[in-house]
Amino acid sequence: MYPLVEGEQLLWSGRPQRYLRRYRDYHYYLTVGILIFFAAGLTTILSLNYWVMIGWVVVLVLAVATGHERNRERRAFIAVTTYLVTDRRLIFVSESPPGIEFRWIRLADLRPPRVRDHGDGTGTIDFHPTASEWLRDQGFRSRPAWYPILPELMAVPDAAQVAGLIARNAPRAPAVG
Repeated sequence: MYPLVEGEQLLWSGRPQRYLRRYRDYHYYLTVGILIFFAAGLTTILSLNYWVMIGWVVVLVLAVATGHERNRERRAFIAVTTYLVTDRRLIFVSESPPGIEFRWIRLADLRPPRVRDHGDGTGTIDFHPTASEWLRDQGFRSRPAWYPILPELMAVPDAAQVAGLIARNAPRAPAVG
C-alpha cells in the first residue's frame, strides 16, 4: 500500500500523537484581525454611521470564522497522516475518506533536522526552513497533500531518535527511481 520503490527500506513509521496548537498557525489571522479592528476603530472615530459599523462587525466575524475553519481543516488533516522514514525519503501518507494521498521528499534534499521536545515523550521535527519558505508555507499548511508544504513531523514519539535516523541516512540517500 505504501509507495516504497524497489530496494527501498522502511526505517521508521509513526503518527502524530496529538494535535499541537501553535501561535504560528494563527499569526496570519491575528494580524488581519488587528488590522480590521484598527480600521473599524478609525471608521468609528471619523463617522458613526450605523451601517459602516455593522459592515466592520461582519468582516471581523468572517475573519474569525475563516481562522477557525482553517484550524479545523488542519486538525483533521493531521489526524489522518502517517509519517514514513526510509533509507531514501521522508514520506507523508494521508488516508482519508476521499482516498490515500502520498507526498515525499528525498532525505538528501532536507536541511539538518531540528527537534522541539514537548515534555511528554513527544517532539516535533522540522528542517530549519528559511523565513521566506516558512511564510510561503503558511498559506498551504492545512491543505491536501498536493500543495507544497515544509516537511514537519509533528508530535512523534522519540523525536530525537527519529531525527538522528534521518540525519544519519541523509548524506548517503541514493536517488529514488
